Amino acid sequence: MQFDTLIKERQSCRNFSDKFVSKDLLYKIIASATNAPSACNSQPWRVFVTNTPEENAKMKSCLQNGGKNKFLDKAQAFIAVFGTEIVKLNAGTESKFDATHFVEYDIGEFVAYLTLAAKDNGLDSCIIGWVNNDEINAAFSVNGKCDIVVALGYAEKDKPREKSRKHLEEIIINYEK
Repeated sequence: MQFDTLIKERQSCRNFSDKFVSKDLLYKIIASATNAPSACNSQPWRVFVTNTPEENAKMKSCLQNGGKNKFLDKAQAFIAVFGTEIVKLNAGTESKFDATHFVEYDIGEFVAYLTLAAKDNGLDSCIIGWVNNDEINAAFSVNGKCDIVVALGYAEKDKPREKSRKHLEEIIINYEK
């Protein structure tokens, strides 16, 4: 898929079909996303992948606290993204910034690559920021800070919604015609 088409068609899916998503496809998408840039090539991410009904049910319970995110009921896979606690930076960068300074930015880039790789492979996604880290750690016997979870699956509808975006004049501070 052409990049411009890919970024226009990628959207937050809230209506997944019940079509199964294989772990092989998820691993392929993750492999693509690992090409995301990161500070000093630190690659400060680890992921936890679910795609079975049992694992997905546990993940959903960690993401639907208080009745939130009901649309996740039909998501067929999840990738929970954990930032690493210790990131080795080069000496020049370490002298100016704490070792974890760039982790959230790097995680954001990784997740952007992940969602674009998913779309390029026929999957739709929704980035979930409402994450109960303690519940995820307990449910899956992992230890770490889960920064974000990406829900994945095939969209019930193939046609993307019309996107509403700000005009460049509203975004570019020094816009010139």
